Amino acid sequence: MVLVTGASTGFGRLMVEALARRGHHVFAALRDLSGRNAQAAAELATLASTEALDLQVVELDVTDQSSADRAIEVVMASKGRIDVVVNNAGMIFPGPVEAFTAEEAHRQFDVNVLGALRVNRAALPHLRRQGRGALIQIGSLSGRVTLPFGGLYAASKAALGSLTEAWHHELAPFGVESVIVDAASYPTNIGVNAALPTDMARMAAYGDSFSGYVTAIGERAAKLGGDPRVVSDAVVDLVEAAEGHRRLWTIVAPADQYEAVDRLARRKAEAARTVAVEMGVDSFMASDE
Repeated sequence: MVLVTGASTGFGRLMVEALARRGHHVFAALRDLSGRNAQAAAELATLASTEALDLQVVELDVTDQSSADRAIEVVMASKGRIDVVVNNAGMIFPGPVEAFTAEEAHRQFDVNVLGALRVNRAALPHLRRQGRGALIQIGSLSGRVTLPFGGLYAASKAALGSLTEAWHHELAPFGVESVIVDAASYPTNIGVNAALPTDMARMAAYGDSFSGYVTAIGERAAKLGGDPRVVSDAVVDLVEAAEGHRRLWTIVAPADQYEAVDRLARRKAEAARTVAVEMGVDSFMASDE
């Protein structure tokens, strides 16, 4: 029984289709089913009917706790349990950090960080009672390394990673796992809904460098290409992994990026263990790292 947020397009759409085709009971969570995502909801319903998949669309706005609570209630009423939550919903706010207002920064965190917090808060009482289950967050390499003009997005993904680690340790005694998939940049439509700063005066100061950055990263992305299905495949593997054997972090990236970030993640895990031992709280850490 898998719930995937942000399932209208991109990674989320690939995930729900792949999981359903492998026989899982999938709830594709989308916001605004009667508006902007009406077509996506209809397409998913048609797919479920045509291929006889156990795939159900459920409305969920991750910026609204009541909406998250209702979505989880729909799953529980329909299936009686929930096994995996995939927190995929997200946005990207590219641009120089100075140009963003606090309200714009709040919106970035509201979706990418607090969205997962709300959904997991709704699901966790059921998972703890069950004594099993998994939370899978979709992070980014940006949560590990910060590049220019991606500061807000990187900060939000770093925060999501920190929450994932806290859940990982705190939920282990209940038999609930919390893990994160840190993905490189792959061709999806996340940029279509990118939110640029509205303060054009501040943006103007960075005009040439930001334009050059956008051009450079676009050219590099076109050269590297990549198949976004490698990310959905990684999620399928985590869903189907044996209980208690899901690695805290999964990195999905081209070889050089993978090796660099994997080394960083290993060193971070070692540092966390060292600090916990020094502080006398290592007994509260999950023992699988």
